[in-house]
Amino acid sequence: MSEKIDLSYRPQTYWPDALDQEQLLSRIQGERRRTIARNILAEEGFVGLNEFLARETLNEEERRYWGGLHPHCMGGEYLPELGLGEVEIARISLASVTSDQISIRALHAGATIRYVVRDEYGTDFELAFSESEQPLTLRELIAFIDGGGHEEERQWGGLLVCHWEQMYDWNEELDACVGFAWVQSAWYPELTAHYVQVANDWYARKEHERAVDEEDDDQSHQVPVSPLSVVHN
Repeated sequence: MSEKIDLSYRPQTYWPDALDQEQLLSRIQGERRRTIARNILAEEGFVGLNEFLARETLNEEERRYWGGLHPHCMGGEYLPELGLGEVEIARISLASVTSDQISIRALHAGATIRYVVRDEYGTDFELAFSESEQPLTLRELIAFIDGGGHEEERQWGGLLVCHWEQMYDWNEELDACVGFAWVQSAWYPELTAHYVQVANDWYARKEHERAVDEEDDDQSHQVPVSPLSVVHN
């Protein structure tokens, strides 16, 4: 049974007077540093953090050093810095060699909120919509993710599922497909759970499609017996 998710949930604001722990962590650009900081906070609290891990961005020398430890450490470190009044409301992570990250951001623009999508390659993303008068509901954020894309990505599936489809086209195992891209948010606690359900449905559908294709392939390789080849005694 699918988990009941409140799609009508809407944060009161993206700019509260005080940020909670996950919202603070969402300002750390590097995904690896963010994960390490989260684990330290869970075990030791703020006293366990050092300045390097907690810093929002690294300079070029620090990025070269950090990325030199392992390519995965590069993930997120080359995203554009958050601008004044800009917050990351969701992030799509890829299990690529360099752990590429896609940042979904909201910008305070007077009476409206503007939305942008940034990655580490300067990709020009197509957006389902670009602004709203108040923070998005979870349903609206999902529509934003599912309705976005970019010209270089030919697979359907918006900003997230397209990566599963691409992996599927490369004949990867289904577990590897859905494990290649995932989404998280400090502002929408149930966003990840929603896409876990989407992943389960996608997995089941692809599994069925593969079973049908294999059955059709088996039938196409069966050699029909001509009645004229049957010898009667």
